Amino acid sequence: MKAFIITASLVSVALLTSGFSLISKYDVSIEDTFKEVTTQNPYTVEVCEEVTTTEGDVITGAIWGAIFGAVIGDAIDDENGRLPGAIIGAGIGAKTEEDKGTVTGTSIVCKEQTRYTAVQGIEYSYSTISFNYEGSQYEIKFIK
Repeated sequence: MKAFIITASLVSVALLTSGFSLISKYDVSIEDTFKEVTTQNPYTVEVCEEVTTTEGDVITGAIWGAIFGAVIGDAIDDENGRLPGAIIGAGIGAKTEEDKGTVTGTSIVCKEQTRYTAVQGIEYSYSTISFNYEGSQYEIKFIK
């Protein structure tokens, strides 16, 4: 196969360099093949949105309230004061933070985003040389 490709390449070069009479005698043609490509071109845009902020965190308030409630409940009643103090403290802490959360503010937050635009194009892919030699049709693909 390698010998055939080398021979066909040499015949092609000889045909192309020997003039038009040989080209028409051997019915030589060269055809370029192109392919469609899509290129993604990046660009950036600034996107702004209005964000609502809250000041309170209910879970954090419940945790700290439970801790302080357990400590105070233990100080009030040495035997069984921790659990009721923790439950009451968690409720008070969560409610306090929930009340803080009702105070909301809004602000404009801007971020840069990368977006892409698709550009369609055509680019060279490969070429094919076709020729007849001693009654057989040959084709060779190559890249210029």
